[in-house]
Amino acid sequence: MSANDALELVVRSAGLDSPVTAARDLSGGCIHRVTHLTLADGTQLVAKTNRADRLALFREEAAGLRALAGTDTVLVPEVLTVTDAGGTAVLLMTALEPRPPTDETWRRFGDELAALHAAPAPRAGYGFDADNHLGTTPQPNGWDDDWTRFNAEHRLGHQMTMAAQRGLLHAHEAQRIAGVIGRLDTLIPQRPPPALLHGDLWSGNALPAAGAGDPRIAVIDPACSYGDGWADIAMMKLFGGFPRRCFDAYAGAVRDHDGIEQRIAVYQLYHVLNHVNLFGRGYAGQAMELVRGLGG
Repeated sequence: MSANDALELVVRSAGLDSPVTAARDLSGGCIHRVTHLTLADGTQLVAKTNRADRLALFREEAAGLRALAGTDTVLVPEVLTVTDAGGTAVLLMTALEPRPPTDETWRRFGDELAALHAAPAPRAGYGFDADNHLGTTPQPNGWDDDWTRFNAEHRLGHQMTMAAQRGLLHAHEAQRIAGVIGRLDTLIPQRPPPALLHGDLWSGNALPAAGAGDPRIAVIDPACSYGDGWADIAMMKLFGGFPRRCFDAYAGAVRDHDGIEQRIAVYQLYHVLNHVNLFGRGYAGQAMELVRGLGG
């Protein structure tokens, strides 16, 4: 079955009777193929497709989107179905209508992120109901009631071990990172309020869109878990693309500001180590610069 035939089948299985009249590939799909679909009745959809053995990645993404939607805080596409259609894995979602952002759009997004991170957690502790992926890197999410231990084992330690075993970190670099991990109890809080994190909030995953007619920032491609809300802000600050008014709105809406700079550096180190694992030693220097800033 061709990919286009699979999409027709999936649209029908989602309860949409109108046929697909147009399909165009969207940019940004570095892991999956992303296709914008127009149905005869005008409905706009987005389908992500890949080999059938990638279906688990789509299930993880759908779980994250549904968790974010369940907080009624940030704008996300609605998941319609996740399925294997004739050997093609498909995630079908509603499409987001692009809308140029204004200053107010970004301020509102900062407030919405603060509301997301303040939403009640389903249980005490840090983790998620299932493991998922950060890009293509496995992200273990086993629950732990100690945030420092969770980061030591499931975040920094996990990325460091993987990179060292693959020869992407030199022994002395891994040793210095291990030194930072050993001091996490002095760098990040042990029990911050558990916040639902998007988990991979770089600018490419934050799209200016229309929400109930008003411009809003929609978020896509999550790698969700529960943790310190400032971890999302750390990723947003790492590669740029977000205006200061967004950060100012977030900071003004949250009460916890203790040791923010070093907390952000720890959480950024996790993402930079992930880039080492994804893209190679070109990011090792940036990782070690963060380690130096953390006294390692």
